[in-house]
Amino acid sequence: MPNQKLDVVLRPIVDEYGLGSVLETLGKIASAQENGGKAKPLRRKAKPKPTAPAYVAKMDLPADRRQAIGDLAERFERKDFLPSLGSVAHFCEAYGVEPPASKTRASAIPRVFKFIADLDDAEIQKISDSGMFAGASRLGPIADAIRRNGRAARAKSPSML
Repeated sequence: MPNQKLDVVLRPIVDEYGLGSVLETLGKIASAQENGGKAKPLRRKAKPKPTAPAYVAKMDLPADRRQAIGDLAERFERKDFLPSLGSVAHFCEAYGVEPPASKTRASAIPRVFKFIADLDDAEIQKISDSGMFAGASRLGPIADAIRRNGRAARAKSPSML
């Protein structure tokens, strides 16, 4: 049975300041009593960073699209798809998507994956297969091949610079 006197005292305070604020203050008071009167700030648990796979898992997607979009989400986490904020900006510019206001890749997850979910299957497959938004890391082998071919051409013709 609730304590009526306590209810009369606390109800107006909770109404004015909110339950979360009152509970936080009571927690500080209890902590201070446990620590010999010295108040210690309560530590809040850090919010887990949002992940693309977790976001896509919560989306209402047809089964046939869930796999393709989920694969892109996994690649996003491994930085094989949109590996930098610059690549996110390039993707947004290429598709006419409003870029995220925040300056983190994670902030782009909802906007990018909502947009991708609205694309047709062929366009999703094109994004997945093309590697257009894979970043500079995918260009390494191409750059190496160009260097090798350049060296071979110079070796055959020393006057060519």
